[in-house]
Amino acid sequence: MKEEQVPLIQILDVLANAQRMEILRKLKSPRSSFPPQDEGDPVLDGVCVSSIQAGQGLAFSTTSKYLADLARIGLVTVKRSGKWSYYKRNEKAITAAVARLKTEL
Repeated sequence: MKEEQVPLIQILDVLANAQRMEILRKLKSPRSSFPPQDEGDPVLDGVCVSSIQAGQGLAFSTTSKYLADLARIGLVTVKRSGKWSYYKRNEKAITAAVARLKTEL
């Protein structure tokens, strides 16, 4: 069975927010874009929400909401470890979204 695609308009709606775009851009080079984190490798494991929050200067609740939005449309993946959540880019989904945008416009 074919995996259901997120409607392109939903992807564009999430990406229309400058802070969400900035988070996604910074996740491309997490070691240089976010403060160091106590646990895990930011490239292999993802970046902890608290590091993303500190790097963006946003409230924790806002950061969590923005990351949930990006995860909902599949552009980031989340790895949970105890009470911590780590986010990283889903390059395959990002490439597919760009290809769809080129095809559908």
